[in-house]
Amino acid sequence: MARKQHFIRTTAVVTLVILFSKALGFLRESITANYFGAGMESDAYVSAYSLFYLPILLFNSCITSTIVPLCIKIRKDNGALAEDQFASNALNLFILLSLVAAALMFMLAKPLVGLIYYGFDAEKAALTVRLTRIMMLTLTFNIASIVLSSLLNAHEKYVAAQLTGFPLSFALILASVCFSRTIGIEAMAWGVFFASILQTLVLIPFLRGSFHYHAIVNFRDQALTHLIAMALPAILSMAVSELNHMIDRMLCSGLNTGDLSCMNYAYKLITFLTGIIIVPLTTVMFSRMSQMVANKNTSGILKAVRSCIVMILLVMLPIVLVGAVMSLDVIKLAYTRGGFTLENARTTAGVLIFYIVGVPGFGIRDLLNRTFHAMQDTKTPFYAACVAVGLNVVLNILLRAVMGVNGLALATSIAGSLAMLMLLIQLKRRFGHIGLKKILPDILKIAFAGVLCAVVAMTANALLPAAHGFGMVFLRLCVVTLAAFLVYGAACLLLRVKAVVNRIK
Repeated sequence: MARKQHFIRTTAVVTLVILFSKALGFLRESITANYFGAGMESDAYVSAYSLFYLPILLFNSCITSTIVPLCIKIRKDNGALAEDQFASNALNLFILLSLVAAALMFMLAKPLVGLIYYGFDAEKAALTVRLTRIMMLTLTFNIASIVLSSLLNAHEKYVAAQLTGFPLSFALILASVCFSRTIGIEAMAWGVFFASILQTLVLIPFLRGSFHYHAIVNFRDQALTHLIAMALPAILSMAVSELNHMIDRMLCSGLNTGDLSCMNYAYKLITFLTGIIIVPLTTVMFSRMSQMVANKNTSGILKAVRSCIVMILLVMLPIVLVGAVMSLDVIKLAYTRGGFTLENARTTAGVLIFYIVGVPGFGIRDLLNRTFHAMQDTKTPFYAACVAVGLNVVLNILLRAVMGVNGLALATSIAGSLAMLMLLIQLKRRFGHIGLKKILPDILKIAFAGVLCAVVAMTANALLPAAHGFGMVFLRLCVVTLAAFLVYGAACLLLRVKAVVNRIK
């Protein structure tokens, strides 16, 4: 019981820090939209940042999926000194690799932009190349911060890793407000540059007592060899997942000017949702599952999976439903000011609807990915990601023709949900059962409560007059959300959903 309470407290603290970080990030996106809107400069920055972030995603996938379980296992089997030596060796290796990646991306920025964003005219392509090269200068700091964050997570110091989001938001807000009028969109690229350095510096004080650095690079270390073997499928898995988004952007670059930025703004809100709800849960659970694997506690792993699935559905369903019904008000509240017009808001709201329907599937997929990573299995998530990408490509082509940018969002949601189902099937094959029948009654109750929530949201949305201006839009959104959430919560309580009843007790 004490351990469960500690888990709940830890998750709550991490959630609170992430909430503040995401709220600041949300403010950052609103300010960016105010200064740059959804035009040529904004498209170029979004595209450049996506290129810059590609190697970060690839490194992040292999680092976070391998460092935590291996550090826990090495510390348990061989002690703290062996863990420090392994962690130092891994840190030095990733720094070297990131330097090589940064140099290649800097030199190949122009052909990459021409290949991926084939729909850009010469001016927009040249600006995208320039922004990419500025940001690429500090790639190594980003990679170092990911390694250090993973080391801290392995020692259950989860809060420190979440602090790295604050420097980026502060730097980009400062860049927008103070320098956008003098150097334009390049201010954002330099903001990313300085934020990357600060992200690493923020983590250093938290490493005291958890990590002692050793200046070694030993490619013959068996633990490092095992890390590389695990990392390759993880990198490929993230590569094909990022290929999903790259294909979306490629196809979107040939649509209307501003559609790419609108798609990006909508997706930012989706990452905001998953960031404050899914990330804290999976981050803390990943370390716990890694410990269960080290202790060969199979029943504990499956129980944790079942519990997290119910929690994800319980929390995400009303948010998804209200977000879909009130999508235009959400976008108005978030972005409609300055250079971001009402027409931009309508386009972004449409994209948001088709992204948000996939959020429960995204959340459970991420949980199952973490579960397999805790078991030091990175191949299964890779195979699932490959199938999802293949489906996404087909759906992108079909749905783009009839739905435009909305079709690209819907294709991503369908593909993500399919990956989730595949991982569930593979988990059942691994253990022979998952025990989903144990949580099926609660899932059905949550679904019924969700129907009532949606009905209330649609009714209130239809009855209330349209609102304009930040204050009135905020008030309208609060009224609808409060009414829908109250009905949802009451229904879950009356239906005696275990997660709700037990929490009240």
